[in-house]
Amino acid sequence: MKYIILLALLFNLNQCISFYAKEGVEKCFSDEVPSQTIVVIYHELMSEGVAKNEKRDIPKMIKDGITLNVYGPDGNIVKTAKTVEGKNKLSFTAKTMGRYKFCVIKSKQFWSVNEYKYSIKIQQGVDHNLQDAANKTHVESIKDRISALKNRTDDFISLQQLNREQEDKLTTQSIDISRRVTQTTILQIVVLLASGVYQIWSLKKFFKQRFLM
Repeated sequence: MKYIILLALLFNLNQCISFYAKEGVEKCFSDEVPSQTIVVIYHELMSEGVAKNEKRDIPKMIKDGITLNVYGPDGNIVKTAKTVEGKNKLSFTAKTMGRYKFCVIKSKQFWSVNEYKYSIKIQQGVDHNLQDAANKTHVESIKDRISALKNRTDDFISLQQLNREQEDKLTTQSIDISRRVTQTTILQIVVLLASGVYQIWSLKKFFKQRFLM
């Protein structure tokens, strides 16, 4: 059977509360929350289950977790979460004004009676700043990505420009080489023609002298 212990808090829930959650016993905290207020709950499993005569404070994962239920002013569950290990965060927006109840319970194991060191911190209206910070972080992340993309684009453009310059240089060199080859070819043709003309003239002169003899 589950026992419900309702603790009406006379102190600020913005302070962190640490306690031992006993299996099968539900511990509840209540606080007034204005409507349209964002509530952030930080909950942490600080130690593993310990028997009454044991003293250990070693963080350890709980298989089925410790359940955190948030009840609205009408008694219905607004939000629920399980703390399996370490630090966790839960947030919700209060739709109506009233007293909200935050209850923690660990399901009972038939073969053991353990207690779990647990902490909870409830803050109201702070998530707007967190959201702004998250948005700023997201914007900064996008800016970093855009900057990295711009740098890559600039590098790509520089590489393309370098390739174009090299292509222009190679094209100029090719044109120059082609012009030189053309000039050399024309010179060779002129030399060959001159040589042919000279040989023909020499042969004519030779045969003319032979006939005269």
